[in-house]
Amino acid sequence: MVRSTRSSVWLSAVSFAALACIGQQAVAAENGLQRYSPGIGGSDMTAPLTPGLYLQVPLVHYHARKLKGGDHDQATAATPTEQKTIPGVGVVPAVPELRSKIGIKTDTYAALPRLTYLSTNRVFGANLGFTVMLPLVKRKAAFSASPVFSGTALAAYPSLVQSSYANTISASVAARQDGDETGIGDLEMSPVFHWEIGDNQAVNFAPTIVLPTGKYDVKQRVNTGYGKFYTFRPSVQYSYIGDGWDFGARTVFSFNTRNKDNGYYSGTMFNVDWQLMRFISDDVRVGLQGYFVRQLSKDTQDLSKFSAQEIQEKNLQKEIINGNRSSVTAVGPAVGWVVNGGEALVEGKFLQEFGARNRTEGSAFWLSISKPL
Repeated sequence: MVRSTRSSVWLSAVSFAALACIGQQAVAAENGLQRYSPGIGGSDMTAPLTPGLYLQVPLVHYHARKLKGGDHDQATAATPTEQKTIPGVGVVPAVPELRSKIGIKTDTYAALPRLTYLSTNRVFGANLGFTVMLPLVKRKAAFSASPVFSGTALAAYPSLVQSSYANTISASVAARQDGDETGIGDLEMSPVFHWEIGDNQAVNFAPTIVLPTGKYDVKQRVNTGYGKFYTFRPSVQYSYIGDGWDFGARTVFSFNTRNKDNGYYSGTMFNVDWQLMRFISDDVRVGLQGYFVRQLSKDTQDLSKFSAQEIQEKNLQKEIINGNRSSVTAVGPAVGWVVNGGEALVEGKFLQEFGARNRTEGSAFWLSISKPL
């Protein structure tokens, strides 16, 4: 492989600065969500950067059928029953301590258009730039509940009674949690600092601010926005562009303010994305990509500032016992194609999650199109 020729083609194709990370992955933050989408980083982590104006349009489909709890098993939730009368059985008592296993089927489809400009101006020795992104999102989720009757007052009742309560509980959970929403998400913007540090290495810094521009209804579980709060999300990226394998990694911290609509404070998140790639021809390269997500501080919720009327009108519920730290890891294949010697770059990847805690565990397919303007 003649790396010098290939590098010049690669440089013109993918020297874009999508350095502030995009966030729209479904179901820790509130409701099992976070404003950073792990896996979004790709060839922008493993390719040279030059000054210019660039457009990126990553497309993603995230699908999950597992909702994991803090012990890596299926999530459970309190689902107390009310007293009811069943024909042929009589009065069946309420069971306040009943818990149910929570099932989920969720899909997020998103287009994440981003404009990035990297200038020749230097600040602190770095090329200075700016990036902005506004996502377009379709998010849907369906929930179910399977009550665990063992050890409760209902355990001694026949299957007819248990089935009646199970149907009632699952229907109630679905009615409160199911949703299907389409619209814009939360706006991201950030300055970009790019340093060339020699020996085919570079470092980027992007202190991103995320604004609550997406639709959010506190009464709904499914929304296109994440809530009435702000996120400060600094990221640091390291790249090594060599004559063989290319490697890139991005570390991201997310610090959130409290959601004004329900008093929920999403804990600090820590993300690492990485990619390892190699050219197999003049215009195609393949490799592996992955990420891991760790929540560093607990979620909390404070309802003390809401009146009893507001709590009732907004259907506010304290859904956590201070905690809910989430985590997940993922890995999968990636392939990139340099179009017509550098007119554009197309990249595809599939990432499978495992080891989830307090969040969904699923898979994501990404297709990203990048073009210098």
